[in-house]
Amino acid sequence: MTETWPVASHGPLTEIAPGLWTVDATLDLLPIGRRMTVWRAGDGRLAVHSAVCVDAPTLAALEVLGPIGWIVVPSGFHRLDAPRWKARFPAAAVVAQPAAHRRIAARVAVDGELDRLPPGGDVTWQAADGVPHEAVFIHRAPDGGETAICNDAFMNLPDRLPGVKGALVRLLGSTGGPKVTWTARVGIVDDRRAWADHLRRLAARPALARIIPGHGAIVTADAGAAFRRAADGLHRPRA
Repeated sequence: MTETWPVASHGPLTEIAPGLWTVDATLDLLPIGRRMTVWRAGDGRLAVHSAVCVDAPTLAALEVLGPIGWIVVPSGFHRLDAPRWKARFPAAAVVAQPAAHRRIAARVAVDGELDRLPPGGDVTWQAADGVPHEAVFIHRAPDGGETAICNDAFMNLPDRLPGVKGALVRLLGSTGGPKVTWTARVGIVDDRRAWADHLRRLAARPALARIIPGHGAIVTADAGAAFRRAADGLHRPRA
């Protein structure tokens, strides 16, 4: 739209479940893509998780769904477009986990923690055990099916990615399906056992239908197995 709102290359606004939408976009730094997830919060306003500067038709479609009330910055590494969203929607509150505030605040003022999100509605959240910067959000659809919304601590990249940068991502062990990547292990996971145990608890949720990662394909089949695979790759339980 303008230099203050640099539109990313992105796909359409897609409904994943009633009251839950995503927009997939490219990432200039690496060919791993990025994803904005939007849900209707308990007060009827929209929560925008990992905000992306979208084009005018997509932005208009979002505003039809409800007023923008919350800019959820999922970690200090997903702050890229948060300042632009705050400038465009100054009444929206920027919220994040406390451990991420300092890094986010270097780009945009943080209004509070995730507990500022209104209670009720279809989405709850839980701090990611062992990953202090992140949280997991759980959306419950009217039919009872659940969608887990993650960030960098769970990815689902394909076996191969294009170009030299794609080869580098593969060399670092980040490709090859659902996992906690090496970069996540050394960069954001403080306690591997705690996060692995949390992933196993998520996997055991009987209504779990899908997983939305921050990077990589949405898991739509056997979501529990995807979480268990990631957990076992991170920390195998003792027999």
